[in-house]
Amino acid sequence: MDESTRTWRDRVARWHKSGHSARVFAEQEGVNAGTLYSWSRRLGMKRSDYRQRSEKATLPTLLPVVVAPSGAAACPSGAALEIVFPDGAVVRVPPTFDEETLARVVRALGGMR
Repeated sequence: MDESTRTWRDRVARWHKSGHSARVFAEQEGVNAGTLYSWSRRLGMKRSDYRQRSEKATLPTLLPVVVAPSGAAACPSGAALEIVFPDGAVVRVPPTFDEETLARVVRALGGMR
């Protein structure tokens, strides 16, 4: 396999995994969207195959959460609760949150049964 083919195989794989349209991805890469499609077909790389695999691979792992009783661990008055996920996503819960709503959200995410 020559260098150009290796470069395009890598580029097409990154495009498929990115979830971006060909136009957006090609613009970011400084290449033509039509050329991106052409190489994808030439290499037999189907976008749908990558989407299914990458979506399964990127599902977040939820960890169990224990809510301490009121006043258990003194938190500065008016401080928000922050939940930081390994991928960097942050959920901020204001000090005046509704406990039942938060519990429903956590259950909906599969964290508590």
